[in-house]
Amino acid sequence: MSPEDLVSQLAGIRIPEGFARVGVRDALTIVALGLVAGLMISAVLRLVTLRRERPVDEARRAIHALADPDPQVRVTGLAILLRDQGGEQVEGLKRALYDPRETVDPIALEAAVLSAARRRKRP
Repeated sequence: MSPEDLVSQLAGIRIPEGFARVGVRDALTIVALGLVAGLMISAVLRLVTLRRERPVDEARRAIHALADPDPQVRVTGLAILLRDQGGEQVEGLKRALYDPRETVDPIALEAAVLSAARRRKRP
C-alpha cells in the first residue's frame, strides 16, 4: 500500500461540537486572562520604570531633617551621614563629637556630606 492510498483512507478530523463554538464563557475567560496578564505587565513595568532618587537628594533630605536647634544632635547626625556616605573626616569633628564644648562648623560638615554623596554611585 502506498502512502497516498493510506492518506486517502484516513477519516477526517472530528471535533466535538462544543469545542468548535466560542461561547460567552469562553469570551469571559479570554477577557479575564487578558486582565490578569495586563496587571502582571503593569506591575513589572512599574518596577522597571520606578524613579530612583539620587544619593545627593537623599543626603539633602536627611540634612534638612537634622535642622535641630541642639548643635550636638545636629553634629552627631551629620557625622553619621558622613560616615554612611563614606566621606572624609572634617577638621575637628572627632573633638566636637566627644567634647560638647568644642564646636565644628555645620556648614562645612554639610558640604562634606553632599560632596561624598555626589561621589557615591546609585544603588
